[in-house]
Amino acid sequence: DNLYVFNLSESERQRIKNQKLEAVYPEVNSVDFLKDTPISKILYQNVDVPYLMSLEEGLKPITDGHCAVSYSSNRYMEFNALGVDKGQGLIDLANKLGIAIEETIAVGDNYNDMAMLKVAGLSVAANNAVDDVKAACDYTTNANNNEGVVAELIEKFIFNEI
Repeated sequence: DNLYVFNLSESERQRIKNQKLEAVYPEVNSVDFLKDTPISKILYQNVDVPYLMSLEEGLKPITDGHCAVSYSSNRYMEFNALGVDKGQGLIDLANKLGIAIEETIAVGDNYNDMAMLKVAGLSVAANNAVDDVKAACDYTTNANNNEGVVAELIEKFIFNEI
C-alpha cells in the first residue's frame, strides 16, 4: 500500500502535498525493486492528454491482454489489472446490495469512468466531462463534477422535479 513516485513535476508534487498523501521517493530511478511486489495501479502523468493517448498505441504489445489503459483527471494515463475498473466495482456493489444493475445511476467525467457508465442503468456525464464521455452517456448535467451534479441527479431522476 505504497505510493512510489518518480520524476515528479512541481504541479504533481504540490497535488500530492495538498491531498496529504504519503509517498515514497526511491533514490534510484528504477522500478527493479518492485519486481516481486504486487502492483494495483500505475499512473503516468502529463497534462498533454493527446500526447498520453498517442503513447497507448505504441504500448499495445506490452499492455494488450495484460492490463487495461484509461485516462483520468486530464493528466493521468492509468494502467490497471484486467477486470479492475469502476464498471466491475459498480456490478460488485449492486450485487452486494441486491440491486439490479439496471436500477443504478453512474456519473462520470473522464475516460476511467467509461466502464462504469457502460454497465449502469442510467449513465450521466458531468457538464465538464470530456466529449467522449458525454457522447457515451444518457444524460449530461448542467452542473460540473465539482458542484451540484448529485443534487441535479436527485432532483431530475429521483424526485422528477427538473
